[in-house]
Amino acid sequence: MSAVEQIPQEKYRDEVVARWGKEAWAKGQSWWTALGELGQKAFMVEGTGLRTGYAEALASGLAADSAEVAALVERHRIWISQAWGGTAPTIDQFRGLADMYVADERFSRHYGGTDGANFVRDAIYAWTNTHN
Repeated sequence: MSAVEQIPQEKYRDEVVARWGKEAWAKGQSWWTALGELGQKAFMVEGTGLRTGYAEALASGLAADSAEVAALVERHRIWISQAWGGTAPTIDQFRGLADMYVADERFSRHYGGTDGANFVRDAIYAWTNTHN
């Protein structure tokens, strides 16, 4: 299965356009296509690595504000920046994403459910509190 098949792009088109506009949709599609299959796979592998890292950190009892978790958050921010065409999310945007991970089950399930999503949100908030 190719990376493109792993994310049903068209499934979210209407929602993206409604929330952020046609330009956001077009830029996202252009970026994704430009990655090519190898770049898409690399992006997906990093996302899986981040989710695994957060799950392991939570399971091992690391604090959301620990140095180890902060390193994951920094990787996460870079990963988001790649998806945003090289533009890093602002502190408010990063926190907004963190809140969405908790509020929207489609995202929270990728972080192991409510507890995992809450941990990721808390980690992002802890990181943003030190990078204001």
